[in-house]
Amino acid sequence: MRTITLFTIFFLALTACTNDNSTTTEPKKPAEPNADTTEVAQATVLPSGLRLKPFKFSDENCELASTEDFELDEGWCNRREVSGLSVSLNNSSVAQKINALICKEITGKVGNMQTIKRFVSDIKTLSNTDGEMEYIQDEYSCALIDSSNTYMSMGVSLYFYAMGAAHGQPAFQVLNVDLITGNKISLADLFVNNYRPSLKALAKRKFLEQNGNGDWWFVTGEQVFDLPETFAISRKGITFTYQPYEVGPYAAGAPEVFLSKKELAKWLKENPYLIP
Repeated sequence: MRTITLFTIFFLALTACTNDNSTTTEPKKPAEPNADTTEVAQATVLPSGLRLKPFKFSDENCELASTEDFELDEGWCNRREVSGLSVSLNNSSVAQKINALICKEITGKVGNMQTIKRFVSDIKTLSNTDGEMEYIQDEYSCALIDSSNTYMSMGVSLYFYAMGAAHGQPAFQVLNVDLITGNKISLADLFVNNYRPSLKALAKRKFLEQNGNGDWWFVTGEQVFDLPETFAISRKGITFTYQPYEVGPYAAGAPEVFLSKKELAKWLKENPYLIP
């Protein structure tokens, strides 16, 4: 995920809802993903040699100066934490390629572990484009969604909070990768040509079945229904995830719609990931 894109989402949220700077607001953590549709028990050993090694880096800056028109909350420190997973495979060059993609999802830059460490330590000197100090706390975490002999699906969550905001801003991206080539897997790798119109009709019906007929913006006429960019492959099917504010208000969270392999069968082309 590109960090700049996520900061843009946050500032859109901030303009819609502001809070008195004199009151400290506790960030609200995003809801846990739906385990029934996104997680599948893993085999102990996969033929690819897939191994996931956790890592964690954190840093902070508590020596912050306030400006004349902005008073710091008592005890505020800028903080950044990354809880990630690095990949090992029998093919080390493919593993390196996948780890570079994981780094990009977190930092916005293709790199390695040192790139992530620098990204975390940047919180000590964080400033905006005008060179002014920013007052933020953000947290990144990775979690395995599913894997098989041919693919891995990993979720990368971000929680971003700026001092003075009414609430924090969560975001969620998924990295679906081919364990043989290290390439990202797209929907075009899974579905036949011209799949989108009819698949959207199914997804809309299933979304309303799974999430109810609430005040979704595509229900109230404020927008048309579309498939989100974020999707996760599992051996059960595909879970599409919408970002906060993408189809409804902040209170709606990040709704999902799950489509099983059986439901997707008519659109699936021959591929090594989702076998009809």
